[in-house]
Amino acid sequence: MTWAALCVLAGCTASNTAVTPLLNAASPERTGSVVMRPGTYYGCPEFKNGTYTRDITSAPVDPNSAAYISSVIQAGDSGGFYASTGVEQVNLANPSTQLYQVEPRVKWHQFPKPYPWQSGYYIEPLSDEHAMVVQTRSCHLFEAYGTQFAYSTLSAYCGANWSLTRRFVPLPPGTPSAMASGLPLFAGMVRWEDYQGGAIDHALNWDGVAGAFAQYNFVRPASDTGGLPFQGSSSFALPWGAHLRLKASFSTQGWGPEATMVANAMKTYGVYLADTGSTNAIYFANAADGSDPWDTHDLSSLSSITINDFDVLTLGQVLTVPGH
Repeated sequence: MTWAALCVLAGCTASNTAVTPLLNAASPERTGSVVMRPGTYYGCPEFKNGTYTRDITSAPVDPNSAAYISSVIQAGDSGGFYASTGVEQVNLANPSTQLYQVEPRVKWHQFPKPYPWQSGYYIEPLSDEHAMVVQTRSCHLFEAYGTQFAYSTLSAYCGANWSLTRRFVPLPPGTPSAMASGLPLFAGMVRWEDYQGGAIDHALNWDGVAGAFAQYNFVRPASDTGGLPFQGSSSFALPWGAHLRLKASFSTQGWGPEATMVANAMKTYGVYLADTGSTNAIYFANAADGSDPWDTHDLSSLSSITINDFDVLTLGQVLTVPGH
């Protein structure tokens, strides 16, 4: 993930101070037995339109798919995929959760809507300091990057919020979310609740290797980029927000249930280029109680998937981040 690098490019310095990973405080939404229904998260839908939830097994492949894939490999992204577990978690709020006006840590990102928050909510303990909150009664999603909570003040570098009950609306061009692409972190995560429900029924966010993609070009549903220079020489630099599909012929024979579930989602719903870092990571969330239930031995099979095993689906209009 490269938001820290992007902030340096933009003139700000991301904090590398780890935030102590605390468990969520008790919430009525999480007490007792919760039955997970496909396509829902604690009773909330995962957006109503097909940005993340449409079946793309028959979607057409972009005519320049091979050239885009080749450009990514030539620019240095040829390694296997990786399950990023144990560092992300969704906080659950209810109507009584206190609202805080988020203080922007840089003046060019604002937070017009107050966030539900309370002491003990989880903040990713890495330099990205991701924070996610789902208000399970109103089904509203809040996300932030560079999040800190101290002395009753909630602050963050940037973030976004969406209603999970409405049609997904991409952010205005040049606007990030908790990720550089402006895509919702929550929507493309592998959540333990997915596994409990028997399948991942949504697309995944893909954290590719920095420098292997277009510097300022993106396609919807993305709204921004990491701004890092493309390290290749091809004229087919893959734009941010590109939708890719794992080839149906890719075999998962002998894999465990967790890795198989992820690969099947890549074939059925695909992956979006959402952010960049040092590995081809897929975001995983802890369980709501804060535990990390994932089987890393099972998920290690994902390392045999490389970018060469994907097709790029038809790209929409390629846009450029305003000012570039």
